[in-house]
Amino acid sequence: MKAARLVSEIVILSARSVPITAANLAARLEVTERTVYRDLGDLSRMGVPVVAEAGPGGGISLLGTWTSPLSGMTRDEVDSVLIGDAAAGDLGFARELATAREKILSETDSVFSSSVLVDGPDWFMTHERPEALSVIVTALRAHRGLQFRYASHTGSRPRTAIPLGLVVKAGRWYLVAQPPGGRPRTYRVSRMTAIGLRFVAVSRPVEFHLGDYWSRSQVEFDRSIRSTTVRLRVPSHNLDDLRRAVPGRVTDDAIEAGSISGDDYIIDLPMEPMDIAVSQLITVAGIEVMSPDELRLALHRRAYQVAAGNGP
Repeated sequence: MKAARLVSEIVILSARSVPITAANLAARLEVTERTVYRDLGDLSRMGVPVVAEAGPGGGISLLGTWTSPLSGMTRDEVDSVLIGDAAAGDLGFARELATAREKILSETDSVFSSSVLVDGPDWFMTHERPEALSVIVTALRAHRGLQFRYASHTGSRPRTAIPLGLVVKAGRWYLVAQPPGGRPRTYRVSRMTAIGLRFVAVSRPVEFHLGDYWSRSQVEFDRSIRSTTVRLRVPSHNLDDLRRAVPGRVTDDAIEAGSISGDDYIIDLPMEPMDIAVSQLITVAGIEVMSPDELRLALHRRAYQVAAGNGP
C-alpha cells in the first residue's frame, strides 16, 4: 500500500543522521529506485522537506532540523496510519488514528487530509465487523497461535492455525493462517467462532509474504471457479465492457493471448457455469459466443426474453 510505504520512508529518514542512497532505501522497502523517487516527489508535495544529493557521500535525507511527527507516536497510532481508516475502525483503533492524524497535521500542511476521502467497501454493502478480530489481532501481535471453530458448507469443525495476516477486501475480513504442518489457507473471519489463543509462541514462515500470497490466491480462486472455456468474438472497442462484465486477471490474460480478426478479437475465455456466464456476457454489446453451442443458445434465449419484455 502506497500510504504505508510513505509512512515507512518518513520513519526511516527521520531515524537517520546520515543520508541513505536510493538503492538502499529501495532494497529496504522491496521496491524499485524509480518508485522511491516518485515517492520523494509525493512527500515533497505533502510538505516533507526531502533532499536528494548526487555523488559520493550523497543520498536522501531530511532538510535541516525538521523532525517527523511519527517519532512521537505510539505503536497503536503508527499501526492505525499504516492500515488505513476503514481497517483501523474495525480493529478498534479509531481513536488512535484520530490522534495520529492530529500529530501529523500539526507538523505537515496536507491538502489531501481535507480534500480526499477513501471509502473502501462496495456501494450499499452491509458493513462487517466480526467479533473474532480482536483475538486475531492479539495473536498476531503476541506471536501466538489460534484455535477456533470454522463454519463451511460441510459443517462447523475445530481448527488450529498459526495466524499469518489479516486482509480486508471490500469490507470483508479474511485471516490468512497456516495449520501446523500444512500450507497457508484463507479463512473468512465472520465464519470463525469460539476463538481463543493457542501455543506460547509461534513463528511465521520466513519466506511468507502476505501481499504475494493474497495476489496468488485471488488468481487461483478465480481460475478454480471458471470451469468452462468460452470462445468469443468481441469488437475491439468493446473489450473494456468485457473486462467490466468479467473482471479479473484471468480475463486480462485471455485478452492478451487472443487473436485479431479484422476489427474483432477472438478470445478463449475461462468462465463460470452457464447461468453466471449468460448474465455476464449479455451486458457486453456486440459480443458473439462462438462456442460452446449450449452457451450460445442460452444467451440467445435470454436476449430474446429481454427484447420481448421491453418491446414497443
